[in-house]
Amino acid sequence: MALALTRYIPHWRHLAIHESSPTLRGISPKLRRECAGYVESQYFPKERLGSNIKGVRNENLEAQTFSDAAFDLVVTLDVMEHVNMPDRVTKEVFRTLKPGGAYLFTVPTYKGKSDSERRALYRLDGTIQYTSEPEYHGNPVSDAGSLVTFHYGYDLPELIHQWSGMDVEVYRFHDHRHGIIGEFTEVYLAHKRAR
Repeated sequence: MALALTRYIPHWRHLAIHESSPTLRGISPKLRRECAGYVESQYFPKERLGSNIKGVRNENLEAQTFSDAAFDLVVTLDVMEHVNMPDRVTKEVFRTLKPGGAYLFTVPTYKGKSDSERRALYRLDGTIQYTSEPEYHGNPVSDAGSLVTFHYGYDLPELIHQWSGMDVEVYRFHDHRHGIIGEFTEVYLAHKRAR
């Protein structure tokens, strides 16, 4: 992510940036430290959206409280595989981006999948419908972890375009100099067209 950010958005320090679900390592501390227009959010489901919880803004990516065209850049690192309705997330990202803005994100992309697969669905009544064996990843705000709702395939860029109208570039790194080797090295850059 850091390599893609410096290569493709070198002026990021001067932008209004929203990062959802930042961690204490990786690119998140650098964004927080070096970008005056940086806003971070986490999702605390039982708290009021838009409120400040322990110094962090509470936002549900599927129903954000930010105003339209608030940001030049939205960033998420391995978040999209945990959202319930990715179509709503990309529509909300599009809404909160300024014209010409971008959504930079990572998400595990499975090389053997041409079609993305839903693995779990949060129902309105609070229950979970599992379509595959439950899988959990780390969660910066909960020791219970984050349920994986999707395994994405190579159709993800087209899905994002269908959901939001954004055009998507995918960068796959195999870079010995920077130690970026192996699977799941994709970085996505979705663009909201300037008017």
